[in-house]
Amino acid sequence: MKKIIATLLLLNTFTVIQAQKLETKIPENVDVLISANAENLFKLINVSDIDENAIGKEILKDLNRDYNISKVESQAVVVDENEERNKENQVIKHKVSSVANAGVNVKANAYYFLTKTDSVSYHNFYVELKDRKTFESLLYEREKKKLKTEGNYSYIAGRSSFKIWNDHALLLVNGSMSKSFFSDNKERLEKLKEEGEYNYNFKRRLAREWSKEHGLNIFDKNYSRSIASNSKFQKSKKKNSSATLWVRNYGELMTDIFKSFGSSFYPLYAEGDRNVYGVEEVTANLFFEKEDARVLLDMAVSSDMKKSFKKIYNKRMDRNLVNSFDHDKALAFWSISLNTEETLKQYPELVNKMYGGILPKFQEEIEIVGDLFSLVIDEKAIGELITGDALLVLNDFAKKEIEYTTYEYDKDYKRKEVTKTKEDFVPDFTLMIGSEKEDLLNKFYQIGEKHKAVKIENGVVEFVTKKADLPFGLYSVVKNNVLYLTTSKTGALNIANGTTNFNTKKHNKLVRNNSTVLYVDVNGILKKVPNEWMSKSEKEALHFSTDNMSDAVFRVSRMKGNTISSELKLSTQGTEENTLKLLLKFINSVAK
Repeated sequence: MKKIIATLLLLNTFTVIQAQKLETKIPENVDVLISANAENLFKLINVSDIDENAIGKEILKDLNRDYNISKVESQAVVVDENEERNKENQVIKHKVSSVANAGVNVKANAYYFLTKTDSVSYHNFYVELKDRKTFESLLYEREKKKLKTEGNYSYIAGRSSFKIWNDHALLLVNGSMSKSFFSDNKERLEKLKEEGEYNYNFKRRLAREWSKEHGLNIFDKNYSRSIASNSKFQKSKKKNSSATLWVRNYGELMTDIFKSFGSSFYPLYAEGDRNVYGVEEVTANLFFEKEDARVLLDMAVSSDMKKSFKKIYNKRMDRNLVNSFDHDKALAFWSISLNTEETLKQYPELVNKMYGGILPKFQEEIEIVGDLFSLVIDEKAIGELITGDALLVLNDFAKKEIEYTTYEYDKDYKRKEVTKTKEDFVPDFTLMIGSEKEDLLNKFYQIGEKHKAVKIENGVVEFVTKKADLPFGLYSVVKNNVLYLTTSKTGALNIANGTTNFNTKKHNKLVRNNSTVLYVDVNGILKKVPNEWMSKSEKEALHFSTDNMSDAVFRVSRMKGNTISSELKLSTQGTEENTLKLLLKFINSVAK
């Protein structure tokens, strides 16, 4: 029994090492890393699914481009007495019938990683090779002319890219130069210019040379601290995910990106706190399941921002709002729940941290603005007027005859204004905003009625608007600590009279357990979309979607510890084995 357990452990260890062998060649300090988990992907699909898909066909078409040319050339060769010469003129190249036969190991993990320096951003793609000779045979003829071999590896240097490989792996590097680096180091870099070399060509040459140096460095080095030993990255990979995104420090990355555009884009920037946005590590995982495709994203908030964020996102939405619409019939809704009073209290400090870091020369001015804001604003009073709960519900779409004004000319070319009608597609929606100041809102509407801006009847406020301004009527009700704005007069009367009878179980937990939710009944909305003006391909895509799609949800959780989590989930009707197969099928339907 012990031998069996030991053997299983050895096999498991071997599998992990094989999956991570490219990771040992990726430096630990990369800024962004995306890994595609081949093992999980090919549990969902076969290689033949890729070959038969529109994307796979395009890849094969590109791989076989030189084959088709060589085939035409070989057929054009005139048969004469010199058979040997005839054979020499023929380009020996085999047609690739599957993406698995292109020399790259498609069933091994693939990686993209970004490494930023003050001068160049290196975009790197790293994959395993299965057959070096096959891969090399598929290179374009123009690439083969640039091919160089040193030791056990070969490489091709492009204008600003670099391609290097050996028997086991292929690395593609593309260098993007920083504008600010050239402006900040103009005098020093001028000495590296060749005689008569233009700035554009100079930058491209440096990008090419530095990309080559970067690529060779990765291939030659054995990192004692690689991404394979980075516990944060390894922890970010979730079980059964098909791909993982890991950002080492989002705030620092965004600051560096803005700085790279130079002083013309970011004129007031000076050195200081690089993470002015307050977000540190970001991880995301992609899942393809039977009926759902999901992206899970986690953002770690810096310790100095954590306190403020927790106070802002610490509340559940009031049940009065959640129970004010029919969950089964809503085509879409968007909910936001935050603490208005705490938002206003924390605002000056957040502004100081963010913009004080971006504009350190104006640190004192920003602090004064924050102090004045706190002095003038009554956070508690505003927090009672607008609690921080808001819910926008799309109830329906309807065709409606809309009046509009245009101009016509008579036989004497005199212009006259005419009113015409047209059929339009208008939304029926309801906006709900939490408020503990019903009396104040009602007084506001009474003043509006006095000035003939609104009409009030049976507890319903009707806004007086011209048909040209809005294609629908707009009505309001203030009740149960909620301010309602709706396009439905009947709906407004029902709210005012308390005669609503909604089904409110479906999304109750979803809304109350998260700070933000965006829900869309994809199938329901698509069925409402008029298709008389659609092209044939658009109608086919619409038909495919209505047959297979269900709904989509984007949610952002309240803070847990120092982490804010979010999820984007697209649900289907489960017509395929999994949602990845459905995605490939959809691509085929659109590509027809």
